[in-house]
Amino acid sequence: MTDARTLLAAVLGLLLGAVCLAAPGAVVRVQTAGRRPTGRGGEYGTDAVPDRWRRLVQALGVGLVAAGGYFGYVALGLG
Repeated sequence: MTDARTLLAAVLGLLLGAVCLAAPGAVVRVQTAGRRPTGRGGEYGTDAVPDRWRRLVQALGVGLVAAGGYFGYVALGLG
């Protein structure tokens, strides 16, 4: 019998991980929405997200996919 909470955790982990891997720049922009920019002297329309933050979000996505896969493995009774 599958535990609904564990299965839900697996689905949520896989979905959030996929979003972090597919669009890390959007994740960073959403998390920093509403904060005042530090440098106002740039060109209009530049919305550069540093590569360091993108890589951090992608690493978080890999961790979430791994955790979601593990929870799915346990929820389906394979482990």
